[in-house]
Amino acid sequence: MKASKHTPLGMDELSVFCYQLSLMVRAGIGSEESIGILADDARAPRQQALLRQVHDVLVEGQSLSSALEQTGVFPPYMLRMVEIGQISGRLDQVLTALSTFYRREAALRQSLRRAIAYPAAMAVLIAVVFLALVSRVLPVFQQVFSQLGVSLSPVAQGLMRFGTVSQYVAGVFAVVLVLAAVYLLWLFRTSKGQAAMSRLLSSTASAKSVDRSRFASAMALMLSSGLPLDESVTRARELLEGTALSPALQRCQEQMDAGSPFSKAVEECGIFTGLQASLLSAGFRSGASEQAMEELSRRCQAEADEHLAVLLGRFEYTLVIVLCTAVGLVLLSVMLPLLGVLSAIGG
Repeated sequence: MKASKHTPLGMDELSVFCYQLSLMVRAGIGSEESIGILADDARAPRQQALLRQVHDVLVEGQSLSSALEQTGVFPPYMLRMVEIGQISGRLDQVLTALSTFYRREAALRQSLRRAIAYPAAMAVLIAVVFLALVSRVLPVFQQVFSQLGVSLSPVAQGLMRFGTVSQYVAGVFAVVLVLAAVYLLWLFRTSKGQAAMSRLLSSTASAKSVDRSRFASAMALMLSSGLPLDESVTRARELLEGTALSPALQRCQEQMDAGSPFSKAVEECGIFTGLQASLLSAGFRSGASEQAMEELSRRCQAEADEHLAVLLGRFEYTLVIVLCTAVGLVLLSVMLPLLGVLSAIGG
């Protein structure tokens, strides 16, 4: 059966779909009947068509993971985990964990959008104020001073010339701002753009915390699905391929292959250190590895949010300083010549 083309699902859609399907499977309803029920209940035509396509494949006797794969809208990680859930007999648990995982991913992307959108709005404000001053206010004062024929001080003349040049600078700045807005839309609205944004932010402390959170969340999911520890690490490394954490995960796997315990290898490779490493070690020693991984995931996510807030605060202060400096220079280019005029009149 040839798969029809659909737009890839967003993180929120994936989370809701996994949660709905987990409820059905936990109630003892088979995959074929569950997808049929979800298709009947779907309100959006796009969702209904997608679920009907999955249902048709299931009717042919193929597995759920194969049916989802043929649509082309579900990520490879989810397909692999669904297949693991089917093999291990823990499909409902895997779907529940996947729902939580994609809900966190959606929250993470929303945090990144907020972290970039607010400074972008501040940049727009700077451009509007600066452009209005140099294009509307300064020319009026220049004309008035020219008509008065007052000789201005060298400092005032320099500032006025700066104001004239600033009009052209502001025009260029406006064009750059428009291009930056288009670039931001590309980053947020396309899959390639989101990948590029991840690469841009990969070296920040927040991105590293996010990668650790994803690793812990994925490990908790796979361990709860009954997957062996070695295979769980391998799949988690594949999930985070291309991120700043990828080299450390490669070294961790190599040390595990050489016989080193997981908790020790993770700490020596710098994936988790300090209190986080202690928490992980205690979890594995007590047989509560899944719970330890979940707790680490929450802690790393909170750490990432804190780093994002700090980064946003620094960027905001920088933009405020730039705004005040730009407006101050433009006002000085007006006020100092005006003082010269007033002193000439008084003399």
